Amino acid sequence: MNQSVFRSIVLTFAIAFSSHAIGQAQETSAQASLSVQGRATVYPNVVALRGKCFNESRIIVIATEKPLTAKQFEQVVKANAEETQTLEGYVSYIKASFKEDGKLRYLVGDGGGAVFSKKNEDSQTILHGKATVTGDRVSGEVTLNEPGEYSKVSKMVFDLPILTEAPAAK
Repeated sequence: MNQSVFRSIVLTFAIAFSSHAIGQAQETSAQASLSVQGRATVYPNVVALRGKCFNESRIIVIATEKPLTAKQFEQVVKANAEETQTLEGYVSYIKASFKEDGKLRYLVGDGGGAVFSKKNEDSQTILHGKATVTGDRVSGEVTLNEPGEYSKVSKMVFDLPILTEAPAAK
């Protein structure tokens, strides 16, 4: 009898804990990587924010190796959302820019020995992506597969809140 009660308690806690963990995982999840000529870089820090491009609102998803500082966050917000930029401290990054309707505009980056800017156009086949913007949240995926002498392969998968200020340093 005691074993049965103990199992029920353990099962209840396991279900409660896994539901809590699933809820947290849904709150923020993202992965990003870039491979240049076969040399891979993983970007464990991915954030989403709002920016501008010629006075049009953009959703920016930026992935970095280390969390953005408050100053770097401000640099991203103030920059033209669709341009390559040098972040304070020469941070390696990949950045996707979306229209408010979720249409991918650009993927730009500086990492793995390459600086690049790729515009999403109907005629190209190497860049694909789409986001879903729901209130203050964005989810989606971007892939780049550019063959050639300076081949680049990048993938970003994300489900993030859209931040209005730099995340607190950990």
